[in-house]
This record gives sequence, C-alpha cells and structure tokens, in this order.
Amino acid sequence: MEKNLFYPDLKNAPRYLEVVDRHNAPLCVMNWEDVLRQRLRHRATALLIRDSTGRALLTFRPGLGWGFSSFGLVQAGQSFEDRARALLRDDWDRAGSRLLPLGLCPPHAEGRQAFVAIFEARLPAVLAAEKIFDPDRHMLLDYDELKGLSAHFTDLLSPLLRIAVQGGYLRPG
Repeated sequence: MEKNLFYPDLKNAPRYLEVVDRHNAPLCVMNWEDVLRQRLRHRATALLIRDSTGRALLTFRPGLGWGFSSFGLVQAGQSFEDRARALLRDDWDRAGSRLLPLGLCPPHAEGRQAFVAIFEARLPAVLAAEKIFDPDRHMLLDYDELKGLSAHFTDLLSPLLRIAVQGGYLRPG
C-alpha cells in the first residue's frame, strides 16, 4: 500500500467510508483510499485527552505538527461517538471512560474535506503523565499554553488543532 499523503500517520484505516454532502448527509460508500485521493467529503473524529488538572495531551504527527491526542476516520455505518470510543480504547486503553462532545468542525481546505467531530476524555493526572514517556511524541499543555501556541507559533500545530483552538471548539480545562 502506498503512503497516505492526506493522513500521514493514519493507522487502522477503515475499509470503507461514507461520502457525504455539504450538509453531512450520506451519499454513497467508497473505499477509503479513493475517498481521500479524490478529496471527497467524509467523516472523522478527533479526541482530546485531558488530565485531571485540565491540561491537554497533544500528539506530534510528522508532516502535520502537534495535534489532537488521537484522530481517526469514521467508517461507513459507524457513528462519530463510536469512533471516539474506539480511539479511547485502542490508543489510550480507557474503555468505558466518559466522552464529552465539543463540536463538529465543518470541512475546509486544510481539513482534508472531513467533517470532524471533536470529543474530550479525561485521564487521571498520573496516567496522563505516564503517556508522555516520549516528549518528542506527546506533551501536556494547559489552555493558556495551547492558546499561546495557536496565536504565536501556528506552524507548530496541525491545521485541525489550530482551527479548533481559533474557532472556539476547545475550552479551558
């Protein structure tokens, strides 16, 4: 399989995605690679992990920058929330944790034409700190630090995280 240029670090891609119209209504189901290659509207989920003090756990993705804790495409027939629960379980080993919906970011040129549902989940501070064993891959930031990065070092953030911060999708922890 060739390297995915639209989502460079995408793992466990679903086989099929729903292509959606400008109102997020399903049009058809297609192979995920064709959807991304043709830049068709589709659905994705972003998950922001926060520790119990409210700090956001960011993940570094080569070619994109610092972004949400987890990100995944929503497979055909799957809900945004089910995808967020799968990310929480698979990436953070936290099945059954409470999810807080933060909003639905509409498609935009930098967002690869995806409607992105943004969710938040909490981890105890000790567990979140354990997840940053690799400071080149993860970091914890409070809301003011995140806003500062967004305002002064926008090129360090992934396009989706930058748009989410500037668009008010994220809130103080």
